[in-house]
Amino acid sequence: MIFLHTLLLAVALLTSMQERFREYRMQLKAYALYERHAYHAAQVAFEEITAVVQEEKERATAGFNLACALYMQGNFPDAAALFARSAKHWSKNRNMRQRAIFNEGDALAIMAIGESSKAHRTVLFRQSLNRFKTVLLTDPGDGDAKINYEIVSRYLRELETPEKRSSPQPLSSVRNNMAERLLDNAQQDESSLMRRPPPRKAPASRNSHNDKDW
Repeated sequence: MIFLHTLLLAVALLTSMQERFREYRMQLKAYALYERHAYHAAQVAFEEITAVVQEEKERATAGFNLACALYMQGNFPDAAALFARSAKHWSKNRNMRQRAIFNEGDALAIMAIGESSKAHRTVLFRQSLNRFKTVLLTDPGDGDAKINYEIVSRYLRELETPEKRSSPQPLSSVRNNMAERLLDNAQQDESSLMRRPPPRKAPASRNSHNDKDW
């Protein structure tokens, strides 16, 4: 019976190793698609990952990256919703929570810019401003959050005080600036939108991650 139990345990560990390595390969493929700006294909790949991974952390990572792929395709409502969900998942990880809240604020701001209804535009700008304020309360030195907070504040003031004659920066220019800044961040290693999985071997157990030379 001892040998039988050991054999069953070994088979279970092998299955876990193979499954986790397959999931890791899926993550690398999805990330590569995103880096090539194949955002729709990356979206599909991240959706597949969220459907198959078992660990909550890895599922939350895929959800964050899925939101990035949706954002880059201009699907700001779905991206904002996923970034909000991601911020809750990463409540104990300050860096990831900050990034999720910031990205949600960006998505809400661009949604506001494209909104024809003044009432809806005002609500979205207020929500966006609140997200950037949350980021700044945690990290007052966040330069991007400061810039976006000022841009959104200015447009919100224009909406709420229509008697003012001064014209703000053209909406299309603000939208392009936000999108360009977000895309620039996505191409950087330390402050990228994407959360890239670290290189690793297939784990010896469910709780051990090792580096791998590629």
